[in-house]
Amino acid sequence: MDVVLSLTWKSAYQSVRGLVRHFADSWRKQGLEMIELDMSADGWVARLKELLTTRRVAFVFCTSGVGAHLTLEGSNIWAKIELPVFSLLLDHPAYFPKHHISQPPSTVLGYMFQDHALFQTQAVKANNTVMSLHYGIPELPVAPRPKGRPQVIFAKTGNPPALLAASWRAAPKLERILHDALDELALTQKGNAHVADFSEVLARVSAARHLYLQPYSQLGRFMFVQLDDYIRRQKSEAMAQALLSFDVDVYGQGWDYLDKSKARAKFHGPVDYATLEAQFSGATASLTMNPNINHSAHDRFFTALGAGIMPVSDSNAYTGANFPELAPYMFDFRPGRLEEVLERVFAAPDKARTLARATRKRARAPHGVEVAAADIVATMQGSILASRPRPVQGFFVP
Repeated sequence: MDVVLSLTWKSAYQSVRGLVRHFADSWRKQGLEMIELDMSADGWVARLKELLTTRRVAFVFCTSGVGAHLTLEGSNIWAKIELPVFSLLLDHPAYFPKHHISQPPSTVLGYMFQDHALFQTQAVKANNTVMSLHYGIPELPVAPRPKGRPQVIFAKTGNPPALLAASWRAAPKLERILHDALDELALTQKGNAHVADFSEVLARVSAARHLYLQPYSQLGRFMFVQLDDYIRRQKSEAMAQALLSFDVDVYGQGWDYLDKSKARAKFHGPVDYATLEAQFSGATASLTMNPNINHSAHDRFFTALGAGIMPVSDSNAYTGANFPELAPYMFDFRPGRLEEVLERVFAAPDKARTLARATRKRARAPHGVEVAAADIVATMQGSILASRPRPVQGFFVP
């Protein structure tokens, strides 16, 4: 078989590696074997040389830019040996800009969230093929109806928004602009906030203070990231506060700052992705949060459905259009909305699981992880044709 060379590294929970492995079965059916190269392990350079000389590599697959910038004799190694790269980007282009703009033309920029791809085409405009994918529903083990209490899982690292806001005090003018932007976005009044609105809001409120932001300048990126990060923290903290009075299992570090003295929720600390995924199969629901996106869903929304459990998530345009039956289990960030949904889950857990399994059955084919895996291969084939043209027309575009 031809090989998809997947470049991996040791991350905190190994979550990204776990997600990528769900593509492997689909690629095998297309005649592609995925081989992982752990770039944090000893001897990875020798292993890379061995693979490149003994196997026929169709393309390189990397996540969050890991391995995309390897050099050989001062040049990008993948461009030098004419090996195309699919770079799966989980972050908005305002973060880690070198992953989004300084890539060889043979690199495909593949965004996990369509909202991020749209910013790339509108503000960054890198000279690369750009695509987005919806991660999709993986085929995970679905456990029989569990006995005992209904289990609801919340897997999230805690980050206090107040700590981030305190760091802005060193730059009073920027601090005022950020608070103006937060006031205009008004998360708890409007219920949600989306990255598609951030650049326009920041431009407007900064211009009112005679500062003019260019969206992809260093200052523009900095301001965007501050706003995005703060709202994410604001959302995760609101969720944690809401679930304290419910019998929820929380996995993740960083929640020590919360007052848990009267909490019914159980805080277990961080666990790796395999342990978390194993917990899913016996649960009733997984509580998850989208990263300020409107046209995609977080991977944990899909993995919950893959395990046949209810994804309790903040609503957006994508989930509303593609999973309308789950609306009773969606919420926004207006006060009390999440509590209403959690009460619904705990009052009738069997109803929630039954609906989740019915949705899984309906949606696995059109929204399965196999759809994303096949689209990656199809995009890479198109990219290869474009980067190595064979002109049959009477003209050639260099």
